[in-house]
Amino acid sequence: MKRFVTISFVLMSVFGYSQEPASELWFSAAVPVTFGKTKNWQWHNDAGYRTNGISIMPHQYLYRTGIRKFFSEQWSAATGIAFFSTRVGYKKADHEFGNEYRLWQEINHQYKVFQQLSLQNRLRIEQRFFEAINDKDAYKALRLRYRIGLTQKLSSKWSVQVADEYMRQLQQDQFLFNQNRFMFTAQRHWNKDVQVQAGYMWLLRSTSSQHIFTISFQKAITIDGNKNGNR
Repeated sequence: MKRFVTISFVLMSVFGYSQEPASELWFSAAVPVTFGKTKNWQWHNDAGYRTNGISIMPHQYLYRTGIRKFFSEQWSAATGIAFFSTRVGYKKADHEFGNEYRLWQEINHQYKVFQQLSLQNRLRIEQRFFEAINDKDAYKALRLRYRIGLTQKLSSKWSVQVADEYMRQLQQDQFLFNQNRFMFTAQRHWNKDVQVQAGYMWLLRSTSSQHIFTISFQKAITIDGNKNGNR
């Protein structure tokens, strides 16, 4: 009984400190635009809406854009900017949002392990600039993110993916663990240009963890440089 009380007290202390809801909903949409005569360039676009707990109350808005270059079927690199607006707290009374701007660069590699199984690696670097809010001065940070994933194609319409992303952040001369994201998603391919994903993410921070349920939509657009048309 004493052990149960002690464990309960520790858990309450952790959740009380973090003030984070146990679960959140993350919605996102992406519209990549591929162009060039050999279709080796892409305009990256994605936007997201993240809730404050299991509700419709917003906790964060985001928009990311950039340019991607495909060097081969296996290798690509991208760079761009992003904007994030995040509620400063998790209480309903917290109406203030803080803004963050990012510069980001990434390199991607995809390797076909078997005919229907592929391995993805992504290294992303982010320069983060946070504007001042009511009780905190403006600051900046550098974050490194490494993501590895396996995608299994089940049929022409369905595939599943398991992935893990590890992040460390340099801030005030300290290079510390930032978070880790373990993800499982199922993908429905309506056609070669449209897909919908639904998944689960376990997000681990240094003082807490969250269960994230994700839904994302993607519509790919190709601009044919030879025919000067859209597909």
